[in-house]
Amino acid sequence: MLITAKDTEILKQILPKIDYTPALSPDVTSQGVRKACQEARQYGFATVCVYPTWVKLASQLMEGSSTGILVTIGFPHGSTVTQAKVAETRQVLEDGATEIDMVINIARMLEGDEDYVREDIRQVVECAASFGRQVKVILETGYLTDQQKRRAVELSIEAGAAFVKTCTGFGPGKACVHDLLLMKEVAQGRIQLKASGGVASLEDQWTFIQCGASRVAGRGNILEQLQDLGIEGAL
Repeated sequence: MLITAKDTEILKQILPKIDYTPALSPDVTSQGVRKACQEARQYGFATVCVYPTWVKLASQLMEGSSTGILVTIGFPHGSTVTQAKVAETRQVLEDGATEIDMVINIARMLEGDEDYVREDIRQVVECAASFGRQVKVILETGYLTDQQKRRAVELSIEAGAAFVKTCTGFGPGKACVHDLLLMKEVAQGRIQLKASGGVASLEDQWTFIQCGASRVAGRGNILEQLQDLGIEGAL
């Protein structure tokens, strides 16, 4: 299905579910963060995503907006020790973050150390909860077998996370229908789903939403597609 400007009802469902990610590039400076914040506010996206170093700036720029500030923890490889992830989480929440996306400890998951993985998530979740905030757990599905993906969803649920998310976009995998449906089957409504990593179009986003995603990632190419449709802001 090709989305057009006439598909207003579909677009009204997509835009508020977008976590807007163009500032998640290592070379993005404060100017890029300002631009991403302005665009996220303009279109009424769910969040604008920034690195920890830019949270205070984003918090200032997004003051008074309904768009949240999503910050990535242990990003993109997840191998940071738990204590560092917790400290990073606490700092960004003090600086104004409204949501946390943490990367699972991929190596520990591959090694089968489920207790470590669960505890790693749990401690970040508890830190965020003390600020009244939720956590999405990035599974980085491109590294995992289907059985490992299933277990990672269960561990995230056991640890109290609010969402499980497919990929960072920096690893070998990307969001796909197979993985999202697998995650949905395991989740059984106990945890929400996010599609992220290589989400290339509004059509991709709509497909993932129809498959059960409550959030979808969106980069600058999504904005370009909206502008090509003549859409200049929130609907």
